[in-house]
Amino acid sequence: TVSLGATDNDPAGRVESLLAQMTLEEKIDLLGGVDEMSIRGVPRLGIPPIHLTDGPLGAVVDGPSVSYPGGIALAATWNPELAREIGREIGRDVRARGRHILLAPGVNLHRLPTFGRNFEYFGEDPYLAARITVGFIRGVQAERVGATVKHFVANNSEIDRNNADSRLDPRALRELYLPAFEAAVKEAGVGAVMSSYNKVAGEWMSQNAALDDGLLKREWGFQGILMSDWISTYDGLRAARSG
Repeated sequence: TVSLGATDNDPAGRVESLLAQMTLEEKIDLLGGVDEMSIRGVPRLGIPPIHLTDGPLGAVVDGPSVSYPGGIALAATWNPELAREIGREIGRDVRARGRHILLAPGVNLHRLPTFGRNFEYFGEDPYLAARITVGFIRGVQAERVGATVKHFVANNSEIDRNNADSRLDPRALRELYLPAFEAAVKEAGVGAVMSSYNKVAGEWMSQNAALDDGLLKREWGFQGILMSDWISTYDGLRAARSG
């Protein structure tokens, strides 16, 4: 018998009640993915699996799907309300295909002309990127789909991305590279954050305690899902201990 000990009007209490009934093995299972794009469920407690879909130009699923304009084209409109409308349409597509979390938007700045993800991101201006980011996330999440802001942080090259080290002074990090992520958390209430492949100041982002736990969770108050990008976890224990 499953005892929730809380109503649907008390989601935090419901979560705590479920956690109290889970075994250590079940809790650990929730930390890893399954079937490439899902989070395991716990059938005995009525916890369903959570299905993710890649983005950010639409729902990446089997079969035909709508492809929307690239992020740089959306940013070029200077129109946060249009970003919200696009977010809603993508969120509707995601939900219609039985997915719960969209791995978008990508919000890193354009810093290298040959960067392979420039088409996905929202340009080189941190203020503009933040405004478009907030609109997009609000649109997606209005459709009861969790958005994922990525790639946290300073992921500005696809070349050797698993070994690249972004070394930034604190002011540049705060004023240029972080504003879109901060707005996603504080203004849009984004449901998930995805860490990047690269290192920042000598430490891989999936285990960067100063930024993952210290900045994102403690300073900004982020309480959602912090996930690694696919094959960007280098030390599972250090990642867990870093937030």
